[in-house]
Amino acid sequence: MAGRFGFDLRSMEIFVETLERGSQTAAAEYLGIKQSSVSQALATLEEGVGALLFVRNRRPLEPTAAGRFFLDRAHTLLEEARRTHSELASGSFNRLHQVRLALVDSLASAVGKPMLQAIRRHTADYTLTTGLSHMHGHSLLTRHVDIIISDDRLEDYDSLERHDILCEPFVLVLPPHWDSHTQIDSLATLARQLDFVRYTPQALIGQAIERYLRLVGCELPQRLALDNTFAVLRMVADGAGWTITTPLCLHQAGIRHLGLTVLPLPTVATVPGIMQRHLSLVARRDELGDLPRQLAEEAREVLRRDYLALIARELPWLMEHIVIRSPSLAGASTVPMAH
Repeated sequence: MAGRFGFDLRSMEIFVETLERGSQTAAAEYLGIKQSSVSQALATLEEGVGALLFVRNRRPLEPTAAGRFFLDRAHTLLEEARRTHSELASGSFNRLHQVRLALVDSLASAVGKPMLQAIRRHTADYTLTTGLSHMHGHSLLTRHVDIIISDDRLEDYDSLERHDILCEPFVLVLPPHWDSHTQIDSLATLARQLDFVRYTPQALIGQAIERYLRLVGCELPQRLALDNTFAVLRMVADGAGWTITTPLCLHQAGIRHLGLTVLPLPTVATVPGIMQRHLSLVARRDELGDLPRQLAEEAREVLRRDYLALIARELPWLMEHIVIRSPSLAGASTVPMAH
């Protein structure tokens, strides 16, 4: 059957063999089918595509302009079909044709290039996108991407595999002129001195921060809401306010150049433990072989080498709170952060 495209692989094969062998009879003999079957397949093909594909009064048969166009495309599609069949028959799926990956912005800045190098070793082609995490989860579920590295683990879906990448604390970020030795006892007190620069509510990191503020009973005016880390931290660096973010986001924005003051969040008796962000690699189970696990480990290695080295130099007091492995192994209590 030609299907909704007007052709299928079998009709393509008959068409190509008829032209290359010069007659329907020769094509039928080569394909091991009746000449009447070839004739019927070609008539159905022309009807399906809505164009004449042969110059009927010439021998050997020649293609029309439409036929030549279709011949070129048919060669390409049939070759891809043969290659696909061969790979399926061999049972070797180590090299995927294409992998579509979506990362949170902060991780893309930190490990984007090494991740691409890893993907190239396993795929013939790839795409990498960044943006808001809540859109990544939707894209994975609707099959628009194959792998996400995000702060959304999509826990409600049993058909996914998850590999933990990073567990890091949220921190308080103040303008460069702020005295780092001044203890911040209350966010509410701080908010009376400076505006709070928040992430937009569409960002999962922004939603986590807003949940934390509600837990500590801190209602802050909705004055400054920006949709990316660069903008948020640039605003703070210019002295317009303060914010809450994570060390990886500071790494992304270039902490050494912004000169920001970074402090731990004040201890609140009603909130046990520390507020943390978890990043995980999530993929559809059993589709990509061992690739998700391999990419997760490569991401961890890059973070250990580059991200931790920067934190050790710039913010060494944070090292004990950053865990590059499963959060369940971290041994630290966390503020609940359900998505």
